[in-house]
Amino acid sequence: MSLYIDLTEFLASLRRSGIERISGEICKHAPAESLIPIRHNSDRYLSLPVPLINLVGKYFRDNSGSEASEIRRLAAVDSGLPLKVSKNDIILVPEIFAGPRAEFFRQMPEQELQRYRFIVYDLLPATHPEYFPPDLPLILSQYFRIVRRATCCAFISEYTRDVYIQRLKRTDRTDGEVLSLGSDALGPKAGRPLLNRPLTFSVLGTIEPRKNHELILEAVEPLLGKVEGLSLSFIGKMGWVDPDFARKVEALASDKNSGFRFFPSPSDDMIRSHIEQSRATIYVSAAEGYGLPPVESLWLGTPVIASKMNPSLVRLGDQGIHYVDPLTVMNLRRAILEFLDDDYANRKTEQISSLNLPTWRSFTEEVLRWCGHDS
Repeated sequence: MSLYIDLTEFLASLRRSGIERISGEICKHAPAESLIPIRHNSDRYLSLPVPLINLVGKYFRDNSGSEASEIRRLAAVDSGLPLKVSKNDIILVPEIFAGPRAEFFRQMPEQELQRYRFIVYDLLPATHPEYFPPDLPLILSQYFRIVRRATCCAFISEYTRDVYIQRLKRTDRTDGEVLSLGSDALGPKAGRPLLNRPLTFSVLGTIEPRKNHELILEAVEPLLGKVEGLSLSFIGKMGWVDPDFARKVEALASDKNSGFRFFPSPSDDMIRSHIEQSRATIYVSAAEGYGLPPVESLWLGTPVIASKMNPSLVRLGDQGIHYVDPLTVMNLRRAILEFLDDDYANRKTEQISSLNLPTWRSFTEEVLRWCGHDS
């Protein structure tokens, strides 16, 4: 029995963020020679050299990019061999796909499709199309039809699993493997709580409508310049937002006296540094399949101001977390004001040490166990 991992999208882009990060973390933490890398080409899969797994893991571990050229060499289409799958083999698909790969699965017989294990991240483009570019739900409709047909799907949260069952499968079943994403992509866990931090608040993630950056800025902007030492940082690239809001962000960031900063191309080290220096991070998304930034913040010992729409926080209670519910400008502003009080901010910071947060190693172990390859 062999376990193959589909790295098609990652090998095409070599991105270390978003869904590609999940593939990279699996390669990083999987035991040696437990996975065989494959990529889709035209109407078939190609099996690639096994050392590619370790190289991809090193690419994510070192974060240097020095392995990129060797990854491209080993992953070249002409270095692959046509994949011959036996009836006991398993193919793990930890990516979202469209186009030729979707058509490949569409034509696949049901019996063969049973060998494939799909990790489903979210169905937000289908359930909340208003938060995405107009063409994305249509592009991903093929993918949604494939995972609806599939018999072996796992999910990154109970919320995603329940939406899948209710909206795609349309049954009353509540089963389905839930895999807990890791919190430690930005490095070692925080040690002793860092108290009495500066009045810095950071917002992590791509600027896009569902992340509610506009609401955050509306809540905080009246306080900037009026509360001594207060600052707000947006850390993430500019996504699909209203052009007027994008111009406002750029204009505020260019004013050195505004108290507002914008970092569109942060490295992992920069993100970690900003989180560690923040009194709290803010993550008040309107819709999420999981929501990594809040748990990554908690892992580094920094409290989170969050909406109730983050499945990653459901099991954590309110330790280190201040929920804004209902989510309004005034309620968010009140949360910011509460964190200006040292006693309250320190208490929320100290609560974090009691949390048991998943790691990418534990996630990988869950994935391998689900695929029948636990050690």
